[in-house]
Amino acid sequence: MSQDVFEKATALGNSIIDSEEFKEIQKREKDMLGDPDAQNLLKKFHELQSIQKEKQKKGDQLTPEEAKEFERVQLKIVENKAIKAFSEAQNKFQSMMNQVMKIIKEAGVSKIKE
Repeated sequence: MSQDVFEKATALGNSIIDSEEFKEIQKREKDMLGDPDAQNLLKKFHELQSIQKEKQKKGDQLTPEEAKEFERVQLKIVENKAIKAFSEAQNKFQSMMNQVMKIIKEAGVSKIKE
């Protein structure tokens, strides 16, 4: 019984890797990683996010200048085509995975009810 489950899990994994959604996310990730503007924006965003987290741990807030810079970087991230395309690909892939999990769950529930 277990071997059958493992074989089906392997087949599902292979089907996911062969899906258009997975291929698209890989392509968009490569595009984003190859975009210097996107990389600089993400680096700056993570730096500002770290500063914000450290300040929150201490009970402090971002200075008005830091908050303005954080907002500016967030807006630029939303506007960056490579980041936007990657985010959209991630959302499509996640939607597919949610549907897969729903199908697995529903199959299990229907078997239990039998």
